[in-house]
Amino acid sequence: MIYFKPDYLFEHYSDITGKWLDDNGITHIFSDLDSTLAAHDQGGDEQFEKWLQLLHDHNVQLVILSNNNQGRVDRFTKPYDLRGYGMANKPATTKIKGIMREVQAKPNSSLFLGDQLFTDVWCGKRLGMKTVLVHPIGPEHEPWNISLKRKVESFVRKQW
Repeated sequence: MIYFKPDYLFEHYSDITGKWLDDNGITHIFSDLDSTLAAHDQGGDEQFEKWLQLLHDHNVQLVILSNNNQGRVDRFTKPYDLRGYGMANKPATTKIKGIMREVQAKPNSSLFLGDQLFTDVWCGKRLGMKTVLVHPIGPEHEPWNISLKRKVESFVRKQW
């Protein structure tokens, strides 16, 4: 169960502040997209844009890693000129290790951000990164398979 327990639990991605990033020596954030940074199939909003500026101000690179298709990732990332990778195969790590090499990210200064235990937290743990679990954004619009996974996750969370 330790692989599914995040290092940090925040309500929302915007709870990750500049001070927190500095205190934890974070240079890269590898983030899930749907339900983490935006509701399913939605773009970034004003709050996301402010947080992205905070990341830039603290020299933190944001990289989007989604198990969704590349088209969805591109629709979200292109307006912000962000790196984004669809079909990331989380919690598998092979593709993500290659991406880490591309962006020159080290596990000890990287953060994995997501809303799911079995994909995001587990993947970040396997990569040796700090992990942050956030409450899902827009859960009422999630696909049925994600809603089902959340029921299983609630059982795991009770084991902490």
